[in-house]
Amino acid sequence: MPFRPINSYGFIGNLGSCALVNLDGSMDWCCLPTLESASVFAALLDPEKGGSFSIRPSEHPLEIRQTYLSNTNILRTEFILGNGHLEITDWFHMGTFSHREEEHHRLPIFYRHVRALQGHVTVQVHFDPRLNYGRTPTTLAQTERGILATSESFALSLQTVTPFSIVEDGAVAHFPLEAGEERTFICQYGPRAHEELPIASESLLQTKNYWETWVHDCSDFACPTLGAWHEEAVRSSLVLKILSGGNGIAAAATTSLPEILGGGDNWDYRFSWIRDTSFTIQALAVLGHYQDAREFLEWLCEEVKEGYRNPSDLKVLYPLRGETVPEEEILSHFRGYENSKPVRIGNAAVHQRQLDIYGEILETIYRSEHLHPAVDHQLTGVLQRIVEYVCHIWKEPDSGIWELRAAPEHYVYSKVMCWVAIDRGVRLAEEHRWNVDLARWKRERDILREVILDKGYSEKRRCFLQAFGSEQIDATALLFPLLEFLPPDHPYAKSTLETIQRELADGPLVYRTDGHHGKEGAFGLCSFWLVDALALAGRTEEATENFLALLKYGNHVGLYAEEIDPRSGRFLGNFPQAFTHVGLINSAAYLSRAQGVKPAEEPLMGEIHMPGGTNL
Repeated sequence: MPFRPINSYGFIGNLGSCALVNLDGSMDWCCLPTLESASVFAALLDPEKGGSFSIRPSEHPLEIRQTYLSNTNILRTEFILGNGHLEITDWFHMGTFSHREEEHHRLPIFYRHVRALQGHVTVQVHFDPRLNYGRTPTTLAQTERGILATSESFALSLQTVTPFSIVEDGAVAHFPLEAGEERTFICQYGPRAHEELPIASESLLQTKNYWETWVHDCSDFACPTLGAWHEEAVRSSLVLKILSGGNGIAAAATTSLPEILGGGDNWDYRFSWIRDTSFTIQALAVLGHYQDAREFLEWLCEEVKEGYRNPSDLKVLYPLRGETVPEEEILSHFRGYENSKPVRIGNAAVHQRQLDIYGEILETIYRSEHLHPAVDHQLTGVLQRIVEYVCHIWKEPDSGIWELRAAPEHYVYSKVMCWVAIDRGVRLAEEHRWNVDLARWKRERDILREVILDKGYSEKRRCFLQAFGSEQIDATALLFPLLEFLPPDHPYAKSTLETIQRELADGPLVYRTDGHHGKEGAFGLCSFWLVDALALAGRTEEATENFLALLKYGNHVGLYAEEIDPRSGRFLGNFPQAFTHVGLINSAAYLSRAQGVKPAEEPLMGEIHMPGGTNL
């Protein structure tokens, strides 16, 4: 079985679990009971050893359509056939689960509902789970309710009235459907199947109501703020909602989809980065999802306050659930997507030092005071410690926003974010009358700014550099005016924008650095940064053109991966990527306001983009 293009997948989930469903009806990626758990289907990474759950017509379709039910994460795939029309509807259950009592709506249960809309259709089903990343054999057994798959302590049940035959590589079924006939397949994690599952129509209605209600909460607020791009922003917000079922937000739903085909830059993004969460808070607030934004902010503040901690104890990333990020390991038995090895689980970046996180923390808390009553005494103390800490350590190197697995350097972006940490600390101190040495903070802030301007800008390249002493440039410099490090009409800001647009951009798409230009794909988030930088510079028409061009790179259901190949439009990197969808939302709002769309009455997070990035 060949590898399928990353952009040929739809995405479903329920804040705890998620899955990727291909246009051909095959579920090729699903981790249960939660998205950071071991996979049960991973054909995305190895079509032979990963496992999948395929439902499709026996006849070759004349046309395939895949869409979402409006304002939901319910995916519908239609096969137009010579003699019929088949529809598959996929969703993770949301809402009341038991008739006797309300249970948590994030249970690891998904439905696959098949219906013949016209004519006569023969359906073929292949249920081939490979539990625990396929590291141990999976055994299938017939039960009164369907099929039970087990592998050591892992179990997955498939409930259906459809008879299956167990074969060497899974369980298979073939059955005819006439127009109006339907079948349901309910998959749930765990050794003991729940006896009171809602029938498909009840679950579909509950799930549909959940998503529509959630979207509606933001509609009146977001419509005037997002202008013409409300629909695209709402779709991106629905992606973020699925990825947010834990502490902070998962950077993506997958692991090890390559940034360079055949290369080794394959990382596990199923964890919560400080910067991802900071950036997402703004996007949710822009859409009016204040409760969701507040929950993220509360997690961030609690993580900062944990044990009244020393700033050096803060991690770059955290597990969505549990206490620690698992140690990075390699699944050597998997081929990797398009034979791109290694396949990794866990992420060693948790051990890196990335100084930009302190700026992201201070910026987020400063910009989001309307989301919480006040900066409490304990949080105030920790924020003051962070500023003091940054005043001492900004002179030191770090691993940078792109998490290079190399010796630490003096990354310019990290220095600017240290400046942001001190600057926002100064502003908070002045507004809340903190008892701190404010004069010293201001002196340190000014010294740091001069060092950045002196060592971080290249007259030769006419651009801010990636690191002191380097001649490489970096798309993060697009953020410096947005972060108020310097005004957009500053000569350095103007020349940097021009240089990045000339040397890192391929049309509307932007590479992260010239060190990887032409090797990996263009980075989705950086491409939206260019839209924001152009808008801030007053080049609104050009920014709009770029934004509209970027919208065309979304796949058939409006999803984006981490990177895009400018030549082929092919997706690269993990998918769907939270950063890219956050960038779309914030650019839509930023550009709409630049065009004169009246902002909403509720206070926003501010018009400054939070930075973001994960592994290079």
